[in-house]
Amino acid sequence: MRLHHVRVLGPGGLSMPQTVEVNAEGARDRDATGLVLSPGWMDLHAHLRDPGFPQKETLLSGATSAAVGGFTHVLAMANTDPVTDSPDRLQSLVARSEALPIRIGFVGAVTVGLEGQDLTDADALKAAGAVALSDDGRHAMTAIVLRHGLEAAAEAGLPVLIHAQAEDLGHGPDAEVAAVKDALDALRNLSGARLHIQHMSTRRAVELIRNAKAEGLPVTAEATPHHLALTDQDAWAMGPHGNVNPPLRSPDDRDALRHALVDGVIDVIATDHAPHERSAKEAGAYGFHGFETAVGVILGLGLDGRVVYRACVSRPREIVGQSLEDEWILIDPHEEWTVEASSFRSRGKNTPFQGRRLRGRVIMTVCRGQVVTERVLQHA
Repeated sequence: MRLHHVRVLGPGGLSMPQTVEVNAEGARDRDATGLVLSPGWMDLHAHLRDPGFPQKETLLSGATSAAVGGFTHVLAMANTDPVTDSPDRLQSLVARSEALPIRIGFVGAVTVGLEGQDLTDADALKAAGAVALSDDGRHAMTAIVLRHGLEAAAEAGLPVLIHAQAEDLGHGPDAEVAAVKDALDALRNLSGARLHIQHMSTRRAVELIRNAKAEGLPVTAEATPHHLALTDQDAWAMGPHGNVNPPLRSPDDRDALRHALVDGVIDVIATDHAPHERSAKEAGAYGFHGFETAVGVILGLGLDGRVVYRACVSRPREIVGQSLEDEWILIDPHEEWTVEASSFRSRGKNTPFQGRRLRGRVIMTVCRGQVVTERVLQHA
């Protein structure tokens, strides 16, 4: 497929219009004036709920939703039922993922059952296909257990992804700050260890990461589209549908996240896609759908193209040691659309952006040389 007059998103930002050939079997050549071609985006943090919660999501519905949203590679967290804490369970998921439209990587648990006590076998999980370890959804590890977990992961060559929230302190900012401090302390003087802090949400935690990077610690961090775009005022207006963990914070916290993303203190944007059925949200369940609104929300932040490329394409893959392979998305940055959750391909319709106008939408996703989703241009 030849795309004529398309702008390409790369490490240097957006190119001038050019003709680009993309390996996309059966796709027709087209005039792509006004469109942007980007390597496929990677999401380091998603909950695909499979096995255990088919009413919320399955591997297939989650992968399809991610493809519609422009993600060609997604990492699935381990807080399933049963927990992905053994090589057999991980191997089964890897085998099932081979038939999916996009690439799904799997994260093994750091501790058995996410209980924060007994470490899993990091080497065996790595051999079974794990690309990282995380107890995301919980943070029950003591500082000693976390340090031993980082040591074991380092020996296996895997990063550890931390849900930075001290469980005994609730959901407030102090819980995030305490957990980040503990994780950074555990990281010090460990050879080969790699720490990644998930869903940053507070200015104070950002400053801890900034100082740790200045110190030379091997730490990376992420923020979600919703924490970059929304505040606690939005959450209050949504009632139980605004529940998310960590909570939406103050405008000052949101602004600190945006500055840290531009500065590179926050390395990547990750959705923390957490689908729920309507009854669960009405009962107070925490989490938002993340895939199908991500491009519109992120483009709405007004970021330089170099930041978008680093945060959504290159740095996520660097953190987990994955290569970019024949994966592309075609974006219409001008299309304005109203979010209607009922149209989502995900089983989770729980979006904080319901009814909002976004600008920018994926119109084609290509993975493994195949067009896996395509949308009709609205202004063609």
